[in-house]
Amino acid sequence: MHPLVQWESVSLPVGSVHGPAPFVQPPRLGALPQNQLGQLCELLASYTDTADVCYAGYWDGDGLVPYSDLDGALELVLEERTFLVRNCSAGTGVEVTWRLPGGIMGSLLPTLIWPSDRAWFVATDPDQDSTLVGGSGRLVAAVLDYPGFEVWPVAAGDRTL
Repeated sequence: MHPLVQWESVSLPVGSVHGPAPFVQPPRLGALPQNQLGQLCELLASYTDTADVCYAGYWDGDGLVPYSDLDGALELVLEERTFLVRNCSAGTGVEVTWRLPGGIMGSLLPTLIWPSDRAWFVATDPDQDSTLVGGSGRLVAAVLDYPGFEVWPVAAGDRTL
């Protein structure tokens, strides 16, 4: 394994060997699983002076979440993607629940999170299965050492596509 490995490359059967996939289910695209996101946010909260003043960005590309369901959300346009951004704290408030037509409830996890002092930044591309965390060397070391996270260091110039 290495930091630039792509899920599609390691999840396909080798050669002509057929059999069960070596995994239970593929990683979710566009967001960390809820429990891991919560653990990451708890860790990150101790690496900012503004843990209670953070921002969470939710990709608006699927069209499922109306602005009214993200109280006070602002629109953030980055390159070719639009995100709805709302205030949150690093430890709580990152999951948004909304009601779909017919009363069905759904939830949305953020693809961007950062504190107001910009001590770190978390980003998951909506079309990718990896999450990037940027911050100080001390913060990155803490994320790399955190038990239960599957992490590798990457450099700014690394390309995964």
